[in-house]
Amino acid sequence: MQLKDKVILVTGAASGIGRQTCLTLAAAGARIFTSDLNGAGAAETAARIEAEGGRAASFAHDVTDADAWQRVIAEIERQAGRLDGLVNSAGLMIVRPFKDTDFALYRQQQAVNVDSVWLGCQAAQALMAKTAALGKGASIVNLSSILGQKGGSMHSAYCTSKGAVRLMSKALAVELGRSQIRVNSVHPGLVETPLGIGSMQDLISHGVPLPSIEAAVGMVAQRTPLGRMAQPLDVANVIAFLCADESAYVTGTELTVDGGYSIN
Repeated sequence: MQLKDKVILVTGAASGIGRQTCLTLAAAGARIFTSDLNGAGAAETAARIEAEGGRAASFAHDVTDADAWQRVIAEIERQAGRLDGLVNSAGLMIVRPFKDTDFALYRQQQAVNVDSVWLGCQAAQALMAKTAALGKGASIVNLSSILGQKGGSMHSAYCTSKGAVRLMSKALAVELGRSQIRVNSVHPGLVETPLGIGSMQDLISHGVPLPSIEAAVGMVAQRTPLGRMAQPLDVANVIAFLCADESAYVTGTELTVDGGYSIN
């Protein structure tokens, strides 16, 4: 895929899908800026890229802070002079029965999963438009979920947030298209990451009758037509496609990456 020398910012880069996305994009030749509230984790991801011969720098970054976004984008412009891609991967999954999800928890979920995407797209828009004007466009990829397309028990706040990301992405695709900025959303199913395994542990702790995490993973694999749980690379490869020149005419779409789980 045509990613050589593209400058791409990835949030949630300390682990899971975010980290793998950074590694995958860098392996294809992109220059990566890693961002995470866990600054040490973001720095570790950047160090791995550089150890493998790539180019990367990191930020300790609270994605719910508008001023922090302005500082990050300004620093990217100072260091690289452009921004070809933004991957909004930072996320939080609160698993709780609806009756036990107080408003503070609900707002925390929206702040991390929705507000951060809004702030990031808004902060990056001007630099991405300037970059797009140089000839090959620019790309925003927002991480949603299959739970942004369908309901899930004990995921009411999470579903609300990921559904919002889905339609925000479509609205921005319409509005930013004339600036040659493409906006798409990616909708993973359950992925074998700390976030995904943690959600299974939360379900069990709130009374879902599963004897163990291993049993939960086995249940997901059994219900998935492709017969296995997703790995971060499965999602990162789709994100890489959406950042690359090969997807130059793809915008406003939602790509589901769940091995067929949601159709079974």
